[in-house]
Amino acid sequence: MQTNLEIFAMRLKQARILKKISMDKLVGLIGGIVSKQAISKYESGKMMPNSTVLIAFSTVLDVEPDYFFRPYLFDANEFDVSFRKKSNTSVKDVNALKVQIQDQVERYLEIEELLGKPVDCIQKKAGEILTSSEQMRQLAHEIRKEWNLGNDAIANVQDTLESKGIKVISTEAPDSFDGVSGIVNGNDYIIVFNSCKSNVERRRFTGMHELGHLLYNDRFSADLTQRQKEKLCDTFANEMLLPTEPLQKIFKPGEKISTTELRQLQLIYGISIDAIMHKLLDIGILSESKYKSYCIIKSKNDALKKFVEKSRYVENMTNRFETMVYAAAAKDLISTSKAASLLHSSIGTVRKHLNVI
Repeated sequence: MQTNLEIFAMRLKQARILKKISMDKLVGLIGGIVSKQAISKYESGKMMPNSTVLIAFSTVLDVEPDYFFRPYLFDANEFDVSFRKKSNTSVKDVNALKVQIQDQVERYLEIEELLGKPVDCIQKKAGEILTSSEQMRQLAHEIRKEWNLGNDAIANVQDTLESKGIKVISTEAPDSFDGVSGIVNGNDYIIVFNSCKSNVERRRFTGMHELGHLLYNDRFSADLTQRQKEKLCDTFANEMLLPTEPLQKIFKPGEKISTTELRQLQLIYGISIDAIMHKLLDIGILSESKYKSYCIIKSKNDALKKFVEKSRYVENMTNRFETMVYAAAAKDLISTSKAASLLHSSIGTVRKHLNVI
């Protein structure tokens, strides 16, 4: 059991990391009312500030005073946050993102504890060691069957995931970050999206890719590289969004493919044209040479590249966390100020949207 001193020490450091500022910078922001040495002692759990200093920290770090004493519900280091290769993302950005994830997951768990967790929750299943794309497609087929999806398009990926008890969280992050997933406290399944990503198809794909990690990470062969595991999760995501069977009815090996057909599939299934083309390669409808030719033509033809990479799918954005917070406030389980704190919003905004019948 952590003491208030230990909790404060870690929360102060996290709040500073989230703001991406040094101890020296923090000293300047609070007007020099304490020294860098004092802040170092606070963050190492050697002493506690008085109320004046605490309020100063709260103000400049943009957190509520009670944030510094909120118990830890999980360890953010359980999430292996990764960025695309060749990214110039700084260490400060990575550390700040981890703190953001920690904060948002904890707020989600806190409000869910008040309202109760969903009855229908996914569970990992034991099975054979996974090494191939064909295995991942079969697993996606089984999940679709279990979730009564058939071969139909998934209208809303976030709703579908949350209906199975997965906590879906959006957070602002550098462009080189798409998403991450993890299981905290043994049974809380979490998927985190980059809210700055405007491409709907990419967001949907990321959700299903991370579902693959959640369900099958511990079944991947130890001989696979991380890149190979990522590719297997891509295959799983592709099959979840666009099952093989409908494609095999539309296209035959060797036939020409029109961009109109590809656009129509994108509009129906909410998956990018690039992902569709890669899927056609994977299932043998496109030959290696034909797929390579497509990639070369796209790279040289700006009009085609623009057409292919355009986001077209319309998906209503949902936010279960926000809905839960307003539900708890309406039921008087939390105060308006607490709701505002959880939502990182103002009390006035919460009161404006809290229409109780």
